[in-house]
Amino acid sequence: MAFWITPGGQLVILVVGWLLIQAVKRILRRNWPKYLNAWDLMAPLLLLCSVLLIPNGAGAILPWLVIGWMGIGIAVALLQAIHNKELLYGTFLRTFWRLTDLYWTAGFACCFLLVIS
Repeated sequence: MAFWITPGGQLVILVVGWLLIQAVKRILRRNWPKYLNAWDLMAPLLLLCSVLLIPNGAGAILPWLVIGWMGIGIAVALLQAIHNKELLYGTFLRTFWRLTDLYWTAGFACCFLLVIS
């Protein structure tokens, strides 16, 4: 059980998660939603792996990452409300989630580098 909270265990979780998502995508070839990328499903795994690195030293940076993530949500909501004069749930969620993918990829990389250094 201790292996899964180590940096190597986190990489195994991410690789196995990516392979499972790709396998499901191939199985559901025609039924897979066109608007859903396989990368969109990796954000929860990246967040989970970042949280699992807390005992190894990532706890110093993780609260700041969560605060930044909330800031991204607020910024996306404000920008869409100002630019489009309305805030549509679908548009907001799609934009926010694509930025979340990028943000948590960088966030996990920061947590991972902090733990292995």
